[in-house]
Amino acid sequence: MASPTDRHREGLTREEEELLDRQIRVWGVDTQCAIRDSVVSVVVLGDDLSFLGRTKAEIDATLRDMNPRCNLIVEVEEVAEGNQKPSERVLAAELIKNLTLAGIGNLRVSLVSDVSRLQCERSDVAIVFGTNLRETCEATELVAAKASTVLCSTVRGGCGYAFLRRHERGEARAGGVPLQTALLDVPAEDLPRRVNKMYGVLRAALAFERSEKAGGRAPGAADLDAVAELSQSEISLERHRPPLDLLRNYLETQAKMPAVSAVVGGSLAQEVIKAISGKGELMDNFYFFSAYGSPDSGEAKVELIRPKEARAT
Repeated sequence: MASPTDRHREGLTREEEELLDRQIRVWGVDTQCAIRDSVVSVVVLGDDLSFLGRTKAEIDATLRDMNPRCNLIVEVEEVAEGNQKPSERVLAAELIKNLTLAGIGNLRVSLVSDVSRLQCERSDVAIVFGTNLRETCEATELVAAKASTVLCSTVRGGCGYAFLRRHERGEARAGGVPLQTALLDVPAEDLPRRVNKMYGVLRAALAFERSEKAGGRAPGAADLDAVAELSQSEISLERHRPPLDLLRNYLETQAKMPAVSAVVGGSLAQEVIKAISGKGELMDNFYFFSAYGSPDSGEAKVELIRPKEARAT
């Protein structure tokens, strides 16, 4: 796939310059052309986009309203009837909204309930959203074969994370290890001394999903004791283990707190723009955020977490 610098020879139309004037002043014409010419794939697993609409036609209309010049493909396997209220903005909707308003020219949105049915197309950037970490690991590896930059993310209640799986553009390299490796296969001595406690939450949650007891499902509030036990067995050092209150906050609901979705979704949109433009360093490789105010989990923080041997490659 040609790089953005090879593709924006034609410049912007007068309409684009007038509509996107403020952001062009921030990052320049070349970056805006790269944004317009790039292909971004958004994959949503087992969720709905109720903020954007209840049907494929409603989602399509909402996005075209935001960016009528966008070459938009909406692939909806099934749209949930909606246990969520329209005001509960899911994380994927926050990212999509930000990207369409930024002037993304080619956007593919796929909603799938079964990872085995995921159809991956080549893209510049792909982002996978899923509450079930095991499924997110699997889907992220599928899209990593087709995209230059791959991220995944979710928000549960007031807890959120994003993960950079891969970034390869020109000489720039980042990411490099699968999400499952970063969560389950990093020994204690390779972790930062004061790793964000959200890491321990995700590690224990994925271990639960891979256990026989779970049968592949994501943990809920009733599984607090089992997940807490796994946090003890999976995380050898006490200083890396999440407090019980943070585990409880993560498990008590799968609904997304709108304010946290806005924070994490906005941060993801910035990473997509950086990946497309080549301006600024991407977060590498975890981004954690919690709204619960703990001194070791409450701030937005980027952590590099992977086996030491992988950092040298």
